[in-house]
Amino acid sequence: MGLGGLVETVWPVISSADSDSQRRKKLAVRGGHLAMVAMVAIAVTGTILADFPRLTRSRVFGLVAVAVVYMGWSLLGTRDAIRLLLWEGGTPQPLPARTPGYGIVLYFVGQVALAGLVYYLGDVGHEPNLVWLALLPPVAYSVFILERTGIVVVSGLTLGIFVLNVVQRHGWAGVPYALMAFSFAWLFTLVFALLVVSAERSRIQVQQLAEELGAANLKLRTYAVQVEELAVARERNRIAREIHDSLGHYLTVVNVQIRAAQALQESDPARARHAMEKAQALTQEGLQDIRRSVATLRASPLHNRLLAEALREMIQESRTTGLETEFQVRGEPRPLSPPAALALYRAGQEGLTNVCKHARATRVALVLDFSLPAQVSLRVTDDGCGTPAESPASTGFGLLGLRERVQLLGGEVRVRATPGAGFSLEVEVPG
Repeated sequence: MGLGGLVETVWPVISSADSDSQRRKKLAVRGGHLAMVAMVAIAVTGTILADFPRLTRSRVFGLVAVAVVYMGWSLLGTRDAIRLLLWEGGTPQPLPARTPGYGIVLYFVGQVALAGLVYYLGDVGHEPNLVWLALLPPVAYSVFILERTGIVVVSGLTLGIFVLNVVQRHGWAGVPYALMAFSFAWLFTLVFALLVVSAERSRIQVQQLAEELGAANLKLRTYAVQVEELAVARERNRIAREIHDSLGHYLTVVNVQIRAAQALQESDPARARHAMEKAQALTQEGLQDIRRSVATLRASPLHNRLLAEALREMIQESRTTGLETEFQVRGEPRPLSPPAALALYRAGQEGLTNVCKHARATRVALVLDFSLPAQVSLRVTDDGCGTPAESPASTGFGLLGLRERVQLLGGEVRVRATPGAGFSLEVEVPG
């Protein structure tokens, strides 16, 4: 470091590009150095003026020379700590750099020795004498640069130097009074420096916490966008499942009724008319269901109804198509959570819809099983032609939506399809 670099650290230049924090730091450095120089200069000057008749010329020159060296040594030794103090980077550095090495030990040994020499040369035994103020800068500097042990050592050395000089000049009888006077200034310097360091540490911690909080808020905003997108996707899938399960079921049964009416139109007009009336009634029910869905994003078909009751009503509708349908409840029925009950209801609806569409079956059986204490299952089986694994009944949107619905509950969907041997759909949910 050249002379320009030394001056810059001793008296840092304040520019318009500096942040508020940086300006405060530079002003603090300036103030601290100015206070140290002023304290030593005032102590030496006051001593010379007060005790000039008692001081020899060589002692005055020696006192001034040692004081100048002492001030320069104090300023020179703080340059590394000041560079850390004024450093602003991506990661805040520790303040101060509390890793004393041989250089910092040498600095404090020289500073304390020079302070003691200034005190020795300026004290000629005359009272009052303020040259002991020169002992205070090492105490303040130790707080900013050293750890607790170093602070205790430097503070103890300054006290020891003061006591030894008092004993030499005035004997042990003068120690209590002099030490009491010196202790107030010594304690004030020590406490004030500790408060400044503590405040700076707190400011840096607040700055770090603010940066961490800003980064956390940015992550939270990113996560919030992702959660919103995921929620929208799930809601779209849920609405798609509801439309398929509800509207698809009604349209399938209506289609079967219309085909039956067409087939019986000439041979049995009465039955054909009955089938058309049933198709019309189912169309009205489906329309009402769609209106409820649009108004409330899906009104549950289980509202104020038990699951077994809703399944029986659904099965009764399927029987009007001529399909022989059986329904059995095993175990003791118990209340289920709305999502679990709705999943089982939709499973029965999907199973019956697939039977009407693809199975060409004459008989279908539904079994609602409460036998297991922690699980409830619904099984739908038919005696139809069976469904190949790649058929729409096995891979279509209905089963995909059913799997999604059941997986959200932690349940399981099992499909068994053998060509010529019927089709089986089993859904199991916690309950």
